Amino acid sequence: MADQNKIQWAGKVSRRDIQRLYESDAQGLLDADLLDQVLFTIQARVIDMFEVREAQQHGRVKCRSCGALIPQPFWMGSRNKDNPLICAQCGWRTTCGAFFESYTGKDLLPGSRTELFQEFLERLSTARTPQEKMLLLDWLIHAFHIQSGVSSRLVAMNVIQGSRGQLIELLTRLAAKEGGEAAKKTWLAEDDNPIRRFRKKYPSHARVLEVAARLGIRGRSNMPENELISEILRLSPELAEHT
Repeated sequence: MADQNKIQWAGKVSRRDIQRLYESDAQGLLDADLLDQVLFTIQARVIDMFEVREAQQHGRVKCRSCGALIPQPFWMGSRNKDNPLICAQCGWRTTCGAFFESYTGKDLLPGSRTELFQEFLERLSTARTPQEKMLLLDWLIHAFHIQSGVSSRLVAMNVIQGSRGQLIELLTRLAAKEGGEAAKKTWLAEDDNPIRRFRKKYPSHARVLEVAARLGIRGRSNMPENELISEILRLSPELAEHT
């Protein structure tokens, strides 16, 4: 019998923690421990979002206990709800229906902003100092704020606790703080690598796939975007040159 209680997903970061962090930064006393906590909470959440996306799009589920790939495919729909998902490594088990219910209604799908969250993970892996990490968070908050005025559903709701109104209030308040825009510009000026230069030329996943098709890259539809771009640039490094 599947036990849905065994399926746990990373939670969202609290608005209060983000506000406290910005207040400490404004006072010149950046709370590095709180900064790590905020970023790692977002990181865990984003990783789980991509696991849910992988299950929905490709039917691949990782064991929620040991992380091994489960051999049975995940299928949605009432006719498949009792299909078992059993880990061959540790014996963890659930059903397709219980797995589906575990993430439904919990903002665990990245939607149309998958590339934003992919870039966050990439940037986090290279951020070393507290200053670099704070610039990263400021970049993400700025991206959330820009999007908040053009969509009925906020991307920030995937990773930050609160209603739409509460998040708009938070994002607007943080964006108005002195230094936020300067920090964003500093980050963008310092952050320049071939993958991001390529993305500026080919901003949509469809265009990335078009380039990969021209180069004859096999399996391109199933490759993570960063991996696909890396292969494109291995074959045609000139595509990342400054224009």
